[in-house]
Amino acid sequence: MIRREEPIPALSAGMSYVVMTGLLLSFALPPLAQMPSPGGSPGAPAPGREALARPSPSVSPAPAAQSPAAASPSAVPASGGAGAVAPSSPSEPSTPAEVTPIKEEWPAEDVARAREQCMHLLSSTPADVEWMEPVKKGSCGLPAPIRLKSVGSDPKIVFDPPVQVNCRMAAALGTWAKSSLQPEAKQRFSSQVVRIVGASGYSCRNIYNLPNARLSQHALANAIDIGGFGLANGRVVGVLKGWGLTERDIKAQAKAKAVAAAKSKAERAKAGGKDVQTAVPEAAASKEARAAKTTVAAKADLAEKAGKNVTRASLSPPAAGTSKATASPVAETAKEAAPAKPTKEALFLRAIHSGACGPFGTVLGPEANDPHRNHFHLDLIPRRNRGYCE
Repeated sequence: MIRREEPIPALSAGMSYVVMTGLLLSFALPPLAQMPSPGGSPGAPAPGREALARPSPSVSPAPAAQSPAAASPSAVPASGGAGAVAPSSPSEPSTPAEVTPIKEEWPAEDVARAREQCMHLLSSTPADVEWMEPVKKGSCGLPAPIRLKSVGSDPKIVFDPPVQVNCRMAAALGTWAKSSLQPEAKQRFSSQVVRIVGASGYSCRNIYNLPNARLSQHALANAIDIGGFGLANGRVVGVLKGWGLTERDIKAQAKAKAVAAAKSKAERAKAGGKDVQTAVPEAAASKEARAAKTTVAAKADLAEKAGKNVTRASLSPPAAGTSKATASPVAETAKEAAPAKPTKEALFLRAIHSGACGPFGTVLGPEANDPHRNHFHLDLIPRRNRGYCE
């Protein structure tokens, strides 16, 4: 008789609990996508449930290798410290591109034509010249400049130092030397001019070096400034010292003396007990100054009407036969300011200044303004009528 054994109730209950737990876990956990490869690191533990459940972080792919010049400044490692320098951006060149300036030049045919004309101009003028390279700088320059060393003959007039001018200027200087310089030097000093001192020619600039003024004739080598003249007997006549007082100098001195005389008279009147509380001294000084100005201007007008185109204010000696009783204090003051007798230098310089008004378009000297007090300016600017001479 086969004995039938009854199952143990506790064991059946335990098995049912295990089966139910397994079913629940199979639904709760996601399936494994991958299993560790057999070739993994030896001894590496298999991923547990926490490792499988945690999402893996995203990893950017490693950048491709770049040259130092192409690397971005942000790619500089932080360990470089303050001394690290970020490489330049690929869009910026490492060295600036050099700009080659365009050289300004005269066409060869212009240079040849200008030199041919120059030789024609100087064919009848004794002159020692040297060809220079063409000059072109914006509006300045000329195709055939020369270095002028001397003009004339028997004797030569040497330029000390040589001056850079154009050929028209050299020809005009030769004419002036023959018609005015040498005759006047013989008459005044019984000698001849052998040197022109302190001359200057070409200079790329505007008139008086003012930025908004028009271009100077010096910028075209069409002008010359002369500071003095050396004679064969060793005498040097400088424009600054030789010219003497200008018209504006005499006016200024007369005005100053008139004001001083009026002031002195007022002080004497005040010391004598007279009532000087009014503005009489100032009015008297102003009246005397106007009278002085009128007197000098009238003398200049009379000189021009007599055909003298050079100011003679500083050359006029006191009028003969004028008594102190009839002469006004202002007239006496003006006479004191002017020299009693003009010097040879003053007469010579005024004569050659006047003689230059024919060959040249512009002649400026000490009477023109203070910038020309120490030299003559001569240029060949074209003018419709007679040249400008002052």
